Amino acid sequence: MAAVDFPGPELGIMDIVRTVMSGTNPIAEDPLAFCQSLFNRFGDTVLIDSGLRRVYFTRDGELIRHVLVEESRSFPKSSPYREASLFLGNGILNSEGDFWKSQRMMMQPEFTRSVIAAFGEAMRRNAQNLHIENQSAPVDVSLLAMHLAFANICQYIFGEDFHRNESIIREALEFGNGFISSRIRSLIPLPIEWPLPDNLKFAAHKRALDKVVYAIIDARLQRGVGEPKDLMDALLIAEKRAQNGKVRREQLRDELLTLLVAGHETTGYTLAMALYHIAADADLQERLRREIKTHLSDAATPIAERLDKCELVAATVDETLRRYPAAWIMGRRVTHDREFKGRRLRGGSEINIPILALQCDEKYWERPLDFIPERFLPVNAERIPKQAYMPFGTGLRKCIGSLFALQEMQIAIAEIVGKYKLHSVAGNVPQTEYVFTARLKAPLPVRFESI
Repeated sequence: MAAVDFPGPELGIMDIVRTVMSGTNPIAEDPLAFCQSLFNRFGDTVLIDSGLRRVYFTRDGELIRHVLVEESRSFPKSSPYREASLFLGNGILNSEGDFWKSQRMMMQPEFTRSVIAAFGEAMRRNAQNLHIENQSAPVDVSLLAMHLAFANICQYIFGEDFHRNESIIREALEFGNGFISSRIRSLIPLPIEWPLPDNLKFAAHKRALDKVVYAIIDARLQRGVGEPKDLMDALLIAEKRAQNGKVRREQLRDELLTLLVAGHETTGYTLAMALYHIAADADLQERLRREIKTHLSDAATPIAERLDKCELVAATVDETLRRYPAAWIMGRRVTHDREFKGRRLRGGSEINIPILALQCDEKYWERPLDFIPERFLPVNAERIPKQAYMPFGTGLRKCIGSLFALQEMQIAIAEIVGKYKLHSVAGNVPQTEYVFTARLKAPLPVRFESI
């Protein structure tokens, strides 16, 4: 019996025209409502065929595992990653096949648990250096969290070299991220070669950022690298070993920028949302503070060795990642026609796995829209639907920096909640925009009170 298409809405030409003319992207406007409506109407996997483009949306655990784990090399990344490569190049986020595998193997030793744990004290110092001077006014925790995440990843990658270039790096990253996100959000992105104002600004920021990064690379090469002091040193050593003493400057640039962007925007968003919920729940905050005081007060022991005892801190981070995944959607391409459970997956189409919708789906979670850190305590571990929780992805291409992100967020919460009482500001709720990653589009004020 021949395979049949997955079900989905029938789109007429006027539906497409109205969407194009409105300048909006329905899934980006409200991903939860969009995906839940599709799944409720058509089932766990839905085909949207506009005539110009075919896209599948799925919450089917078997299909997700097939695409991301069992046959991951047969499903390359989707079109938004091509847009991201305009800024980030061909680093481990965007590269494919054997080339990606070789780059991942080269970088993996710098992201093991022991290496990340050794950086814990630097993360702690950075968190301790946060000072809220004017406590009479609310603080934008989005900006605060982004600043802390930026300091952590820059110090890990560049050591001290980034400080004098911080403003250039920040401005370029801010504009570049916004520019690429607007292209992803656009239904018909215009050619980047056209001399449009934003295209020209993007090119200028990219040149400025490249100048800084290449200058740091060249300075390291000139002085020589002995015992590695930071990630960049380690990558230079690994690069020379893999390339018979040579260094691919452009590829090194791509890897460094990929880690820099992925390592602070996503973490900054997640940490801000965690602080927002901690401020809104006095009972959770007090329980966190007691746990922090009990297990992290011994300054003589490295903090990474004591974090495992802070179960509620870890659960709060995990619940934030569930409810507010920065990587809110993952896309893969179907390279050729194939079948899955008697249904046809058409070559040339894309498969979208809406992580946000999956992690907030009543099919898998009780009270999915409520913020309940306790669901991630070890005592409840067996109740977690692992097939519906993947904030860092899954399979071979799971985020290389997941341990780094978890540790820095746990340390940040421990230091901030141990030092300040957090108070929510009435009438303020998070306003998230969903582009390449999720991010806050407006300040998120919280009041801080020294303890």
